[in-house]
Amino acid sequence: MHTSRKPHVGLLLLLAGLLVARSGAAQPGAAQSGAAPGDDVRAGGVMFGQLCVTCHGFGGGGGAGPPLNRPKLLNAPDEASLRAVISDGIPDRGMPRVRRTTPTELRQLVAYVQSLGATVAAPVKGNPAKGAQLYAAQGCAGCHIVNGQGGVLGPVLSDVGRLRGAAYLRQAMVDPGAVLPSGTLPIPSRGYKEYLPVRVVAADGQVVRGVRLNEDVFTIQIRDAAGRMHSFRKSEAKAIQREEGISLMPAYGDRLKGEDLDDLVAYLSTLGGVR
Repeated sequence: MHTSRKPHVGLLLLLAGLLVARSGAAQPGAAQSGAAPGDDVRAGGVMFGQLCVTCHGFGGGGGAGPPLNRPKLLNAPDEASLRAVISDGIPDRGMPRVRRTTPTELRQLVAYVQSLGATVAAPVKGNPAKGAQLYAAQGCAGCHIVNGQGGVLGPVLSDVGRLRGAAYLRQAMVDPGAVLPSGTLPIPSRGYKEYLPVRVVAADGQVVRGVRLNEDVFTIQIRDAAGRMHSFRKSEAKAIQREEGISLMPAYGDRLKGEDLDDLVAYLSTLGGVR
């Protein structure tokens, strides 16, 4: 939803930090073995609100990034690996490195993230079994793969429940264009950020529309709705249009209402074996 006036970014960060700090303060000190005392958790919560909440959600509930309110994180099962992920990032998964933190700040941020493992994740509304039936009935497998079965036009969803929060999954169905990538730089061929629609008018006038698989200075490769791959030399194409803010996936906000949408989100949230 767009509004004519935008709130000041600094104020948003301050409010986010205060909200997350309150969440951290509610924790009774150490959350996992080796975690820092409550003061570190509270200070780390403020930094989390400033640096991490946009992707990982308030309280680590997940969003465009994976939920963090779990007893054990797949890419950071212990304190040392968590420090490494924060310091170095995970480039092929879209996780940036957190730069210019002092050793104390890094310790505090680690303490807060570890404390999230002691929280009880809010249950996802809906019935996963009914959601699985809706997934089949709506033809989602025509574009998405789950456990080796399905089409290849859209992202593989076998572990989407581990990689994305429920709110993000709902948004991706109601308004798919809102969660597409932006920009014209090449994007790694892993994860969920490479599905940018592209329309190419070839030298012979043929029009091909699909998702971008790869792009460099000289060429661009796309996959069309039938799963066919095409490669074009940019110098020979008549036009290349990157359709930012547009999705090849239809919006399900008008197709699914109320409990049906809840059920489908609940099903997707189970994929990856985390709920």
